[in-house]
Amino acid sequence: MTREINQAGIDLVKSFEGFFADAYICPAGVLTIGYGHTGDVVKDQCIDKSTAEALLRADLQSACASVERLVNVPLSDNQFAALASFAFNCGAGNLGMSTLLKKLNHGDYDAAPSELARWVKARDPSTDKKRTLRGLVRRRAAESELWLAPDGPAPAELDEHMPQQVELADTENHFRVTARSGLQMRGGPGLDFGIIETLPADTVVTVWPRQNEWAQVDLGGDGLIDGWVFSSYLEALS
Repeated sequence: MTREINQAGIDLVKSFEGFFADAYICPAGVLTIGYGHTGDVVKDQCIDKSTAEALLRADLQSACASVERLVNVPLSDNQFAALASFAFNCGAGNLGMSTLLKKLNHGDYDAAPSELARWVKARDPSTDKKRTLRGLVRRRAAESELWLAPDGPAPAELDEHMPQQVELADTENHFRVTARSGLQMRGGPGLDFGIIETLPADTVVTVWPRQNEWAQVDLGGDGLIDGWVFSSYLEALS
């Protein structure tokens, strides 16, 4: 019996795919419907939510079967779910030929987040060129967070007095862009990753965990990662 994706993984996929009753063309030029379902979709097709749920279950089952077939090292439930989301979005073929899989099957679990972060481009059908998409950057960051999260129940909700402490801690993660000509935000931690946009000088960003000299940044304060910047051009706000 195929191993199933956990609820955290299902919630992640649903949050990024969203529900669309009517068929639409995704940014990569693929006809899509429901929760990211592709393949047998036709123009002007319309489905209800229960049908979309059934299609999602089948698509996730296929993605899970691919992860089981390709990965030959033990995975926690969250690690399995993160890879199932990746396979659902990028395809089993891309997982199978990826450096991510090669490193993982050699026991390099720590490489997974940075390898996931490389898969943030889609081919623009109007130009036939690859471009970095913010939605893919956010999804790979969410999959990396799930990969790193321990299995088990979510932490208990904070009581009514705790948010004051959280807000104080958050202010310590606020930084200002100091580069006079602006700071390039990229799809991953390195110059090999595509430029998403250039942040003007004095832009205030929230910085999350760093990798070497690169920092994950959240522009909207919504807890979602928008990209990576070179941290030398960031100044902490007091």
